[in-house]
Amino acid sequence: MKNKRILKVVPFLALTLTSCGTIHYQPKDYILEMPWKDNFRILQLNDIHIGAKDDQELQFKFLDLTINSSEANPDLIIICGDLFTFGNRATAKRTFKWLDSHKIPWTVTWGNHDEQCTYSIDWVTGYLNDLSKDDESYCIFKDIQDDDVMGNANFAINLMKDGKAKEQIIIMDSNRYNFGEYQGEQQEYQEYIGYDAFHEDQVQWYKDLVKYSKEQNGGVPLPSVSFFHIPLPEYQDAWDEYLQNNKQDTANVKLVHEQCPTTSENIACPKINTGMFQAMLDGESTNGVFVAHDHKNNWALEYKGITLSFGVNSSDRVYLSKDLLGGQVIEIHDDATFTISQILQSYDDYARLA
Repeated sequence: MKNKRILKVVPFLALTLTSCGTIHYQPKDYILEMPWKDNFRILQLNDIHIGAKDDQELQFKFLDLTINSSEANPDLIIICGDLFTFGNRATAKRTFKWLDSHKIPWTVTWGNHDEQCTYSIDWVTGYLNDLSKDDESYCIFKDIQDDDVMGNANFAINLMKDGKAKEQIIIMDSNRYNFGEYQGEQQEYQEYIGYDAFHEDQVQWYKDLVKYSKEQNGGVPLPSVSFFHIPLPEYQDAWDEYLQNNKQDTANVKLVHEQCPTTSENIACPKINTGMFQAMLDGESTNGVFVAHDHKNNWALEYKGITLSFGVNSSDRVYLSKDLLGGQVIEIHDDATFTISQILQSYDDYARLA
């Protein structure tokens, strides 16, 4: 079914202008809708890094092994950042056409490499805004480009059952790099150089969204899962505590994956904490966070009641662990719990099948 038939875009209303000329929108303006299905399945793909000079046909066919596998069977595909590196407009358009060819609803959030292309991040964001309005496309995406919130993809997808939201999928832009140049933030953040963190206006945006969704849900927090690219600092906290306890569960940290989790590279999270995880704890809504970014890290731990998960690196671009390529399936159940499974593929397998 075409996405415009399953997707309802909630009309937006601009309320106030900020001092920098951007517009403040209400939480409802960022919410899209699609139908709930029992045992709703999200296929998470990560770090594809498609470039203009790559063998794009090879990469698409390799990714098809995961998308078309019987273990996937997704209701929604989410590419969790770094879809492109050194791409051009033709690369982007071809990739989106390939995604549409599966006739499965799909969306993206951006990573730190997605603007390292010959086009601007605003152009590709605007292109997806337009594509999502095309009746022939399965793209589900919304970025309000004149709002007062940092980032190029902050929105939510409500999964609807009998006219009510049953689950919320929150897509956020974890941004790219911070060179200590942003104003209006805490001083520590202005001086920080490294991978970017969520900005304070994004944390407030999340709080407002969760509060609004709770009000619409009769005063009960609406269960949600969140997808973005760069891991939160709490990923490091959770891993450190788990490791210090000899990979045994503690009061704060519990193993989620059946296999023992592995960290094969340093966790590349921001070195400062701007409070997004605490906002999640306070909101009592988000029970799962799914990120990419670290190509060789592959684990999921429940930390203070919220599952923190690295997905699986999905291509051989940039750097990789040969045995950890493919995708991750998050299956959301009727009671708002979810299970995580992984689909592992190899380029050797693809070569034998080709």
